[in-house]
Amino acid sequence: MGEGFTVMNILRRASVLFPENRVISRKTLTYREIYENVSKISTSMNKMGISKGSVFAVADYNSTEFMELLFAASMTGSIIYPVNIKLPWKMAMETVKESGAEYMFASADFLNAGIGKEFPDDHVISIGHNDRYMEFDELLVSDKHREEITSGTDNYSILFTSGTTGKPKEVLYTNEKAVNGALSILYQLGMFESPASLAYHDTILSLIPFYHIWSWGSAFHAAYLGANYVITGKYNPENVLSSIKDQKVTWLNAVPTMVYDLLSHDTGNHLNGLKMLIGGSPISSGIASKLRAKNIKFSTIYGGTDMLATSISMGKETDIESLRSVTHPVPMVNVSVRDESGKILGNNVIGELWINAPWLPGRYLNRKDGNEYQGNWFKTGDVAMLTETGGIKILDRIKDVVKSGGEWIPTSILESIISEFPGIEVCAVTAIADEKWGESPVAWIKASENIDIDKLKEFMHSRVNSGHIKKWWIPVEFRIIQEMPMTSVGKIDKTSLRTMKY
Repeated sequence: MGEGFTVMNILRRASVLFPENRVISRKTLTYREIYENVSKISTSMNKMGISKGSVFAVADYNSTEFMELLFAASMTGSIIYPVNIKLPWKMAMETVKESGAEYMFASADFLNAGIGKEFPDDHVISIGHNDRYMEFDELLVSDKHREEITSGTDNYSILFTSGTTGKPKEVLYTNEKAVNGALSILYQLGMFESPASLAYHDTILSLIPFYHIWSWGSAFHAAYLGANYVITGKYNPENVLSSIKDQKVTWLNAVPTMVYDLLSHDTGNHLNGLKMLIGGSPISSGIASKLRAKNIKFSTIYGGTDMLATSISMGKETDIESLRSVTHPVPMVNVSVRDESGKILGNNVIGELWINAPWLPGRYLNRKDGNEYQGNWFKTGDVAMLTETGGIKILDRIKDVVKSGGEWIPTSILESIISEFPGIEVCAVTAIADEKWGESPVAWIKASENIDIDKLKEFMHSRVNSGHIKKWWIPVEFRIIQEMPMTSVGKIDKTSLRTMKY
């Protein structure tokens, strides 16, 4: 049997204590059935040559099969690489090669695109019908699993960052780091005052893809709690809203762009009263107001591929501004804000956020340069300040901050205020060269209607008069664009905006 903090132990417990609770996707399976499937899949994987230390890749949208593979990796002691299928194709294939994957599990969309071509045919497993490769269901023929002795310190999963600043960076997590990172989220949401509270009686819908930190650990959360778990596959707002209604979903995770999209499509008011954990990028004041109008209780999560969960907002559900902009360290996380020399700064002073957590991977596998990991600390690259009550206020990425006249302009604050102007769907602020000041801010805007720029400027000056921003923070240009470029994890792609011709 497995020992210690292993991902597999979470599912094993669910199969015993909550055997009839369900995972709902194209087909509905109980936790008992999921465990039985994983045992058979693991036996077949062993026979194929996938055992302790083997690396296999998965290219699929969220699916029951993908979830089963997340647990089978732990049962066999192998290492799963969930491929970021939203990366540019060439970049995605480079990460597959760099991961050292010997086997590829993939659904039809990605097999048809050629993701299995670099592997021997008998090392490719099709999730769904395929005439060329072994099909996933063929792995379910084994009767009994020859289980590896997997411990918490055994390697579990390779992940790659989204590559928005260049080549994706590779990290490796053990079983216990994956488990403890996931449990820290549950502890924060279940034991403290948080609007996005999560408990065994909730029905969870996972909108964050499994390739992004295992959907923030949502499959582990569901099994740990024995909660019903809904998987909707490739993101489609109509399908998501139908599932929320039909399955009586009470809790979901999402990035702000998904939240905005769902709010825009929710003509049947299926979102009313839901609980949401939202992260990946800041929640604007405009989105926060829309959430409140639908009585949606939300909390904000901050973290990343290279550090897992760091902080989640706590407090009363009526304190919208604090919930959207201030998060609080999850249990076992220490944070500090430091200057460029590494000196620790006081509260309400802007600097770079450093974190310490027991689940940090410690290094990037594919980089010999860089100094992001400093002993037990990780330099996040985020500009932040700590509040008097121990909260973290993320203001910007160091690479995104506008430095004008030697002073920092936090673009997230500007973006939130601009989003409040009627007709603006989403906005982003970047820097342009300024002969006098070095840099000046420029705003990129996607709107649902014609925007009167003069009135928008008046609106910004009103925010100056009310003390929300400084006059010299106001963007020197407001650029209306048809589509906002997005990264593979649903964030605004500011790198593309900086090179966009306008």
